[in-house]
Amino acid sequence: MNEKRQRGGRAFHSIVESHFDFIREQRQRRKTWQEIADLLFTEKGIRVTLYAPYRFYRRRLKRANDPHWEDSMKSPDSHPARPIPAASRPQPRPAPLPVQSDFKRPDLSKINTEEDYT
Repeated sequence: MNEKRQRGGRAFHSIVESHFDFIREQRQRRKTWQEIADLLFTEKGIRVTLYAPYRFYRRRLKRANDPHWEDSMKSPDSHPARPIPAASRPQPRPAPLPVQSDFKRPDLSKINTEEDYT
């Protein structure tokens, strides 16, 4: 009689995990996150806020591009999901040299300061 409502799933699993394809399909139809949350409730019976599908979807896409570190340790010849192109790194440039001017300092020993110019 005293049944507890089960929320979520196992540890580190989302309640919307099994509905990833449904969420992706709705995003491709240009639905907002609030509309997707409402559709999850009306069609799937899952009551969530608009942030649950948003965060789950973004995290799932990020993990698809970034393999888990434990999986990358198993295969030594694994490559990064997105290689960093060399062109995106700025190339170091030498600092420009200052422009040489024609100015020469006067030689103070050749200046006659004893003459009166009045």
